[in-house]
Amino acid sequence: MKTQRLATRAAAGTMILAFALAGCSGGESDADQASGGEGQTAETAGAQESADDGAEESATENPSPDDSSASTSAGLPRDADLSKESPSVAPEDAIATAKKEAKDGDVHAIELDFDDRDEAWQYEVKIIDGTTEFDVEIDAETGDVVDVEKDSTDDKEKAVDLKDPMAFDEALKLAQEKASGRLDGWKLDSDDDRIEYQFDFDDDDEEIEVSVDVESKKVSVDD
Repeated sequence: MKTQRLATRAAAGTMILAFALAGCSGGESDADQASGGEGQTAETAGAQESADDGAEESATENPSPDDSSASTSAGLPRDADLSKESPSVAPEDAIATAKKEAKDGDVHAIELDFDDRDEAWQYEVKIIDGTTEFDVEIDAETGDVVDVEKDSTDDKEKAVDLKDPMAFDEALKLAQEKASGRLDGWKLDSDDDRIEYQFDFDDDDEEIEVSVDVESKKVSVDD
């Protein structure tokens, strides 16, 4: 009987120990799972953050079409009013650039307007050197030479000056007394010993051309 009790107690002790070990093993498994879950959550959050950062970098490196359009539209707009706005390149600078192309000669005309072919504001400067006439086109925003043409001529035109005997602002003021609207182009030209400014106004889609003689200050309107 004593031997049987000892065996029963030993068996019971073995079962208790087994249950205890099983409980410890189960606890460690739960802890491992919890730890693994936390690690997985952190990794997921990190991956999401990296994706967001990548998206921001991509947006910065590859601007939207709207952003690109905004950056290329900088400068004088197509519908600018030249009586209120001016291009980046001054007419005096355009003349200096044209003279470098011609090397020598006298400027007998300068014009500023919008070139529909190139979709840009451009100066056209004409220079006569002996029997050669240079026609130089210059981008009014960048100052780059767009085109140079040379032709033979026997004309002897007078040289023009943007300040003497009449400055541009004075001539424009006289022209605006005869016409209104947006100034979309102008030129100073020497032709047949007569030098005059010509201003092109757009008044509600009506084109009005006003000429101002630099010597007599006579104003004429062609509409």
